[in-house]
Amino acid sequence: MPTFDALVEACARLLPELGYEKLTTQAIAERAGVGIGSLYEYFPGKDAIIAVVAERLVERVMTRLATDLDAILASRAEESIEVWIARVYEIIETERALIAVLLDQVPFTRQLDVIRELPDRLLAFSERGRQAAGIALPQPTAALMLINNLVSTTVLQVVLAPPEVATKAELIAMLTAHVKGILARDQSR
Repeated sequence: MPTFDALVEACARLLPELGYEKLTTQAIAERAGVGIGSLYEYFPGKDAIIAVVAERLVERVMTRLATDLDAILASRAEESIEVWIARVYEIIETERALIAVLLDQVPFTRQLDVIRELPDRLLAFSERGRQAAGIALPQPTAALMLINNLVSTTVLQVVLAPPEVATKAELIAMLTAHVKGILARDQSR
């Protein structure tokens, strides 16, 4: 593995283990199996490596969503929304530790271009899915923005701080019902 990739992977593994404050460039270099000088050939400090970690996380999530889109669209229409929400939940759950530290501890995460651009990317992705599914909406952008926000914030909250009063299946079912309700209201106009 090239040094650059080894450093990014080491940071991605160490960040959830150590947390932002305790993470050092020395620890990253050691985990990557390179000297500290090699790290500084590629990155000015740990924040630059963390920025690449965040970029790669977003790319993994978007790639997984895109890979699953065909399977979701192939499922029965009445099940497709629930399948999609369950898949979003699984993807976020898989990345839980890294997402948690990026959102809770890294002070600049929300200022990263890749994070600021994420709503637009999710909207474009959702629009492709809407068109492929043949869902006609009079206000597609507004509906999809609302749905994306509802699903992403709810799933993030539930995965990062699981409630004791409801199961994963119950939460997915309730979220599915809300999304179907939004679509039904928007389609009836």
